[in-house]
Amino acid sequence: MQPALCQPAELVAAIQRGDRAVLDRLSRCYGAHLLAVGRRWCRDGDEAQDAVQDAMLAAGEHLGDFRGEGSVEGWLVRMVVRACQRMRRGQKNDARLHAPFEELEIPAARETPADEVARGEEMAALGAALLTLAPLDRTLVLLADGEGWTAPELAERVDMSAGAVRTRLSRARRALRAAMAEALPEKMRDA
Repeated sequence: MQPALCQPAELVAAIQRGDRAVLDRLSRCYGAHLLAVGRRWCRDGDEAQDAVQDAMLAAGEHLGDFRGEGSVEGWLVRMVVRACQRMRRGQKNDARLHAPFEELEIPAARETPADEVARGEEMAALGAALLTLAPLDRTLVLLADGEGWTAPELAERVDMSAGAVRTRLSRARRALRAAMAEALPEKMRDA
């Protein structure tokens, strides 16, 4: 990696200018890491290469969408992970996933202020429920449900068997449901 080529501030500035030449720099700076992420998520070298290529194409199409709030590397990694997830679901060749951003139909938000308040209450209850879990259980739930990690990936990270991770996740999710039902009984009854 060439230090001058990979300065995050310079990369962000080039991305926000919409300079497509930055794609080459991104590939040189982060390509090896993106390929490693692809191999981990896709579990196949060829699919990993396809996922990285899809991510770079998506980055090129959506340069103007990068707000600079997170790292460039994180932005690209999320694209690779999503590409691998689409491949696993067999949706890689779904034309709707590759439609230009301008052509996507995005439904208008129909949330009322009451809906927003209710969602805020649900998020607060979920946050409080998560805090009732043991730190390891909370970590497992957040990585499995929030980041999409599989039981074998979690098992490797926390030095447990995949079966033990699944058991802990099951118990933690049950405890979360119970805590949510206690905090929001009317909502959980409908769910």
